[in-house]
Formats: sequence, structure tokens, C-alpha cells
Amino acid sequence: MSSIAVIADKDTASLFKLAGLKFSLTANSPDEAEKALKMLMEKGFKAVVITKNLAQQMQQTIFSLKRGRKYPIIITIPGVGEPIEKEVVTIHEYLKRSLGIELKTEER
Repeated sequence: MSSIAVIADKDTASLFKLAGLKFSLTANSPDEAEKALKMLMEKGFKAVVITKNLAQQMQQTIFSLKRGRKYPIIITIPGVGEPIEKEVVTIHEYLKRSLGIELKTEER
């Protein structure tokens, strides 16, 4: 079984299918996305990619479904027509923001 799935608008889901991802599901509303996410969680997917617009609309649902669970990791991407954030973040800054820790590395 694949460990990655996508929940997105029709165009974005189609692009992932063309790229060879078997589990690329179309959701036209937060309710459809919630049903798809529950199904993918039951099947044991490790990572689920969701378009930013859908993820924002179902943020509380995602939090409640993921409570106490390590997987799936939820990854948000811009869907068709959604702006792409142009901020460049280093891995050190990303870890600091997301985990609240700062990595100390030796200077070479």
C-alpha cells in the first residue's frame, strides 16, 4: 500500500494522479475532505497532502482527528489558483518555528 495520499480540488488531484500517485482524492468541500481523511487514516496512510484552502476550512477537524496520533503527517500545498508563499526558510529556522528548539551546529 502507498503511504502517501492527496486530498485536493479536481485539477490538483488529477495532476498527482498523472504523476503516478494512486491515492489522489478529489474533495469539493470540507465535508468531503473530512470523509476522505477519515478513510485514509483508517487505511493507515503515513502522510496526507491537502490543499491549503481545504486544510484551512477544516483545521479544527484535522486537529481533533489527529489528537494523540503520530500519523498521518498532514502536508499543505497550494491548490489551483491559490497563492504560492515565496518565503524561503532554512531547515534550522523551520525546526525552531515548528518544534520550538534551536539546533546548535559547529562552524566548519
